[in-house]
Amino acid sequence: MALKTVSLPRNFYLDGRKLPSPDESFSIEEVRNHYSGIYPELNNSSYTEEITETEHMVTFSASVGHKG
Repeated sequence: MALKTVSLPRNFYLDGRKLPSPDESFSIEEVRNHYSGIYPELNNSSYTEEITETEHMVTFSASVGHKG
């Protein structure tokens, strides 16, 4: 059985909105910094990554309004 290499698109999500990748060479932190001017809640956000058969999904979770 031969191995197959597949390049998956990297998609970013915030509150159910899909954010297009500004540049494929950007790190996740650089993408967060890029969008923080439009979405200030990204400044203190965390993220999770999930790889499916069709995409590399990065979901930002805003920490605004959370105590502790």
